Amino acid sequence: MAKTYVVKSAISLLLLACGRALAEAPAGAVPSTGTEAWYADYELNLRPEDAGASAIPWRLSAWQFQEDLANFYHYNGRPPLNPAYFTVMLPDAIQMQILQECPGLLISAAMLIAQVRLSAGDCSQAMALLQQTFQWLSDGQTALQPFALKEHRITEIVMKAAVMLPGWNVEAAVQRFLEKESSCSPAHVLKSCEDAKLDIVVAVCREDLSWLASFTTARIWIYAKCGLEAAQHPEHLLCVTKEDLPNLAMESLAYATHLERRYDSFADYTFFLQGAPFEHASPRLVQDAASAIQAGHYSVPFLHLNSRRFLAGSSFCLRDLYSRLLDAPAPEVFGSYCCSQFLVRRDRLLARPQALYARIVAILSGDFPLACAQDVKYDPRPRIAVSALFEHLWHVVLGEPPLLTPRRSNQRSQGTEQRDTRTHRKP
Repeated sequence: MAKTYVVKSAISLLLLACGRALAEAPAGAVPSTGTEAWYADYELNLRPEDAGASAIPWRLSAWQFQEDLANFYHYNGRPPLNPAYFTVMLPDAIQMQILQECPGLLISAAMLIAQVRLSAGDCSQAMALLQQTFQWLSDGQTALQPFALKEHRITEIVMKAAVMLPGWNVEAAVQRFLEKESSCSPAHVLKSCEDAKLDIVVAVCREDLSWLASFTTARIWIYAKCGLEAAQHPEHLLCVTKEDLPNLAMESLAYATHLERRYDSFADYTFFLQGAPFEHASPRLVQDAASAIQAGHYSVPFLHLNSRRFLAGSSFCLRDLYSRLLDAPAPEVFGSYCCSQFLVRRDRLLARPQALYARIVAILSGDFPLACAQDVKYDPRPRIAVSALFEHLWHVVLGEPPLLTPRRSNQRSQGTEQRDTRTHRKP
């Protein structure tokens, strides 16, 4: 028996809504209560024509997927990842109907993707997918705790699956998962945190940190300026460290504190971000850079992430800060982007001595004299004025020339970093 669905889509082919279901049976026909119905094929017609493009028919062949799974589990065949990903990304309404009509298709697809996520080190998503499949197999009566799979409960569920879903190799799928599940043990997770390629430093007051959810393989360093209880992060993130800081000098104090305290343990790259980073930076630029780092395709030593650029210039207060901080005459002109968010390679962070970062902390905390004082009538936030000066100076501290080359005219940068973030186009 086969079914056809029409799914409306934008150009990006996101599955947004399910249209009228058509089947070989008469329209609206459903199996009688108490009978078994086995659907072997699902044909979905994506409709990008609604956005002016051509229709793309795609057949999800359950029997072929089942055969490919058997080859994978028993004969070292290639894993059928395309249909598996397609199935687990279907809208909930279609998934629930497949669960009633051909449960092995959905459950086996989710188990396969769980193995993929586990192999990629994404323990949280892998465990979530496995828990979902066990809930489907147990009619929603099971709940797994991360790192605490109970063997007797798994055996019970797998035995039930063997009866419910003959031919779908559920036992082999679970066994494959359990062989790699030790990678989600606390000891292994701790080791993966220590070996992370990417650090994300976040200065936060009361901002919503849900945007951190996708950074599952990074170490997260949260510096809370308004109390630890106000800095709530997504619970599935495993490598998170929180520290309390006084609410002084905006994000600059958090950045300098991290540079001083973590001097001997920087990751390959470090993002320095505010609590609401995408008020100033392009999400696409940040995600593309993070993905390139994880893939080993990134080598840029310093990348400013924000969109709005300052006019080039200088001031007495900026020159005074530069001279006192670096013990050198100040350059004539500074130029950079607004609002201090950047990505820096480890060698650049280590090029400055730890004592310099300690001096920055002292300056931002008010323990180091400067010629200029803050006009509290203009902005009363504590030490914001000196933090604002560092917006013109961080790139120099981290190895760039005083007049920072704009991203879209920097021919030395990789493609990701050349993007004009105002228009999301390359020059």
